[in-house]
Amino acid sequence: MFVLSWALLLLWIYITNQPTQANSKQTFEGKENVNEPPNSRKSYSAVIQEFSLSLYADTDPNRFHLNVNKSHMTSVTRDVQDTRPSQCAAVQYEIASLPVASIVIPLHNEPWSTLERLINSILKRSPPQLLKEIIIIDDMSDLDHLGDPLNRYAEQFDVLKIHRALERLGTMKARVLGTQLAKGDVVVFLDSHTEVNVGWLEPLLHEISKHNTAIVQPSIDVVDPDTFQYRQYFKNNLRGHFKWSMGFEYVPLTVKQKAEVVAEPTKAFNTPAIVGCAFAVNRKYFQDIGGLDTGMRTWGGEDVELSVRVWLCGGSMKISPCSHVAHIHKSAHPFKMDYSDLVYNNRRTAEMWLGNYRKYFYYFNAGFAKPPGPSETFSEMDEIKKKFKCKDFDWLLKNVYTELEIPPEGSEYFGHLRNLGSGFCFGPSDSSVVGSFPIITQGDCFIYYKVRNFALLKNGLLMVDGKCVYIEQNFLVISPCSKGISKWSFKGKQLVYKDIFGSKCAVQVPKVVDSTEKQVAMMIPCDSSNRAAEWEITNKLYKVDI
Repeated sequence: MFVLSWALLLLWIYITNQPTQANSKQTFEGKENVNEPPNSRKSYSAVIQEFSLSLYADTDPNRFHLNVNKSHMTSVTRDVQDTRPSQCAAVQYEIASLPVASIVIPLHNEPWSTLERLINSILKRSPPQLLKEIIIIDDMSDLDHLGDPLNRYAEQFDVLKIHRALERLGTMKARVLGTQLAKGDVVVFLDSHTEVNVGWLEPLLHEISKHNTAIVQPSIDVVDPDTFQYRQYFKNNLRGHFKWSMGFEYVPLTVKQKAEVVAEPTKAFNTPAIVGCAFAVNRKYFQDIGGLDTGMRTWGGEDVELSVRVWLCGGSMKISPCSHVAHIHKSAHPFKMDYSDLVYNNRRTAEMWLGNYRKYFYYFNAGFAKPPGPSETFSEMDEIKKKFKCKDFDWLLKNVYTELEIPPEGSEYFGHLRNLGSGFCFGPSDSSVVGSFPIITQGDCFIYYKVRNFALLKNGLLMVDGKCVYIEQNFLVISPCSKGISKWSFKGKQLVYKDIFGSKCAVQVPKVVDSTEKQVAMMIPCDSSNRAAEWEITNKLYKVDI
């Protein structure tokens, strides 16, 4: 009897310790997720310690340009706020009909915690049937934890693959190599210090399934490099564009586009340019259109070049409101890079794609960029231009990026009119006038389509929006240009207006206009000690012969 009872007890223990169908596999939001690591899988930090390496061996903020200690203390499996528009949660995707994705992550000397946080976020928040693979291109990292410990950590995942470069590639070549290795229908590029949010992958794949010549950027959130707080940044209110220098920047949507986005808050919308930290593209199309320009150096400018090329060659650049990916904007680069490399890359873009407009690139680069000599050519994209019947840059200015203003001929300065005392920009008022002339009032420098650009010409004209700035009752006002002998000029930091009656200087002052006090630009006798009378127009143009 005792033997039988003991045997039954052992049988009961065996049965109760077997995995059931309900708990044998990890789940993600109610769906089976074979990519979610099993309980026996070791964390990256545990693997690193198995090699007798200190987790805090490489934390110098002057090297990594982020608070590495804080990153290490922040959970690598954390949940983050769902930053999507509320309507996105209700969007249903037919998972079985979507293309599958290869995630490509270029890697160079990244702290272990930022990398593991990214990998965990991908595995946790991506439907497994849509995730073909995660390919890490290690670009000659020399940190100990990115060697054998990373290999052992990756061995725990069927989808995680490490490819070691044999020479320093840089961002562009690393991504192109990842594309060549990828087997998914879509390639998604992520920087190694990003973090994906809930439901991030499906909207990207859905948009590309509908438009296979579209390159789609997620809405970009931010992770603070000091506190590691995850914060929403894109709120269906921003897009990317570029300046004549070919530098990328985030800007507000125009009034017209904002209204379109508000009407359809889950629909991907066009953007003149994307940022390179995160974007998705049909793999075959990406290779056909030429991938990234591997003639560029190390880092920077490749996102603008790709954006211009795709638009001119029949594709489109879009931002998905329902896909959110956060990026750590580091204060500097943790790898060696010369500013001349970035200028070189931007110069390639100008020479290959801007045509007769490329002179403005040199005007806005303050002499850092020189026009090419007779033996220097930029023919790498010529076959692409023929194959896709690519348009001239003039088409992009008229159809995609009408907000990129062309300086009037004879401009010596061109850009925002900024008061150095207050730091604010100034532009024509929408409503306040003197007589019938709009006055110049304070505006937000970020709202570029309202403050606009001012041009100070060699002949003394001060222009904005194709009109001229004159004086009416000591207010600076906007009026159609007419011939006259009055002239504007900079005397040091003072903006001087001279006519037959003498000279006066522009100053920022509060003034009651239309029963409301506003900061306006007015003329007063010149006073070099008055900080409110100091101004700049952001770019002094550097004229070159093309």
